[in-house]
Amino acid sequence: MENIKERIESLRKEMRNAGVAAYVIPSQDPHLSEYTPEHWQARSWFSGFSGSAGTLVVTMDESGLWTDGRYFIQAERELSGSDIKLFRMGVSGVPGVGEYLCGKLKPGESAGFDARMFPAARLRIMRGMFSGKGIGTVPCDLVTPLWKDRPPMPHTEVYVHGARYAGYTCAEKINQVRAMLAKHGADGQIYTRLDCTAWLMDIRADDIAYTPLAVAWSAVLPDGAHLFIDTSRVKPEAMRCLKENGVTVHEYGEFEDFLKSYDREVRLLVDMTSTNGQTVEILKGNASFSIRGGADIVTSLKGVKNSTEIENIKKAHILDGCALAAFKSAFEEKMAAGEKMTEWDVCVLLSECRARLPENKGESFATIAAYGANAAMMHYSPKPGACSTIENKGLLLIDSGGQYFEGTTDITRTFAMGPLSRGEMEDYTYVLKANIALARAVFMEGETGGNLDILCRKELWKHGIDYRCGTGHGVGMFSSVHEGPQNISPKNRTVFKAGMTVTDEPGAYIEGKYGIRTENLLLVTEAFTNEYGRFYKFEPLTCFPIDLRPVLTGLLSKGEAEWLNGYHSWVYKTLSPYLSGKALSWLRKNTQPVKLK
Repeated sequence: MENIKERIESLRKEMRNAGVAAYVIPSQDPHLSEYTPEHWQARSWFSGFSGSAGTLVVTMDESGLWTDGRYFIQAERELSGSDIKLFRMGVSGVPGVGEYLCGKLKPGESAGFDARMFPAARLRIMRGMFSGKGIGTVPCDLVTPLWKDRPPMPHTEVYVHGARYAGYTCAEKINQVRAMLAKHGADGQIYTRLDCTAWLMDIRADDIAYTPLAVAWSAVLPDGAHLFIDTSRVKPEAMRCLKENGVTVHEYGEFEDFLKSYDREVRLLVDMTSTNGQTVEILKGNASFSIRGGADIVTSLKGVKNSTEIENIKKAHILDGCALAAFKSAFEEKMAAGEKMTEWDVCVLLSECRARLPENKGESFATIAAYGANAAMMHYSPKPGACSTIENKGLLLIDSGGQYFEGTTDITRTFAMGPLSRGEMEDYTYVLKANIALARAVFMEGETGGNLDILCRKELWKHGIDYRCGTGHGVGMFSSVHEGPQNISPKNRTVFKAGMTVTDEPGAYIEGKYGIRTENLLLVTEAFTNEYGRFYKFEPLTCFPIDLRPVLTGLLSKGEAEWLNGYHSWVYKTLSPYLSGKALSWLRKNTQPVKLK
């Protein structure tokens, strides 16, 4: 941890030169990405914490790292010996970043930050808190002068996804955006999020690990649609397609100057939660822009999958189910033969099985293969030579996903590796019951993810169990594995609509013992309409068996058992035509109906 300590001390010297008493480094890049290219992983470089979510705060005499419940155990281990204090977000008595700084800094002192790395809405809240305490704010980049070996900007090939997968051409999507803007009394919007630009421009690249996105900005304005990207890496056919669809292509670095010099009057709809603070200040500084706050139009449009996307997403899950069946049959054969298998070996074998499919474009995130107590860390990631060997007992949790032109997958299964304790089997069954509760839900039009979250959680609350994360998240279409606006968590206020996809992944995480999670991706569909209104339900997209060996069938209701048998019947019927040999035999064995005791 000496390098970390040295980096923190170097930062403090820069802070003195800049006249700030604290410096805040979030996880985001200028596009506010959840997963960022290495070029922008400054928080990780300064702290040593590798999780995807967290904020580092450095003052003159101490430093702290804020992260959520998914990473408590991991952060504690990675920060050990660094002198960086862990602040567990969401835990009673733990102050937030703003609250901490208000108590730490004195009136007249200032906090520094790079405004490009924060949503404008978050900066407004922080500035409001600080001004009430007489604390100033100084936008400044103190990272670049110190990070001498900073990785370069990503430079992967940019290509077209295609209407055969996306359902609409780029021009048709731009027209959809214009129609939605008009309903909001606006005629322009800027898109900083990479997934929004990818969807709108119908382009993909490999600028972020596991996520087929290109680092770029885009805008829909009265004079046309604009894309800002490193043009040297755009394939000729992609450039031709963009221009044919009415897109003007600029260099990536021209974005801010373009906004500063734009001279046509625009009623601009700005989402302060998805636009970085520096971009918003530039917009405010140009009198041509009449700014009004509002939601990101592209996020709302792409959150509801069209019929072409849905059919392709279903194909992606069939492909993924075939790869998983090949993996599980091969894995069980290796274990039965007495081969030594580590968590890392599981990751390699699963990746190889997916890669055998010509349609596969890689994984959608780093596979979580967690055996025993390691699974209590929700985002545990094994490393070669630094992971556990799997034994013929206990539980193995595997959370993984694949990328296909047809769609993005995300699935978690927890497998019995041998004898289990009564507690492991009970918790496994409780988690399964929670998963089934959401999968079987029927709900009225107008319900939100915040309202649906309780359907899962209550099944675990009965037994004094909870999980420090949401119940589910949206998934992109050959895009990011985490995409909104919909998710299932207590604070989500997005109204669910037919065509939205969301994961169903309750869990139980017993520190030092085991972790259990069962995850399926679900599609929102219409159920029926009557005198009370329209009702919705969920259709499963994930097509792979749930391990029945840990299930205490006596704890299942008749309805739960019927759902489970129906799900497995569908899985077998769907996958069996594409499988043969050992994989088919494994599938047949693991989709047999359960019988209540």
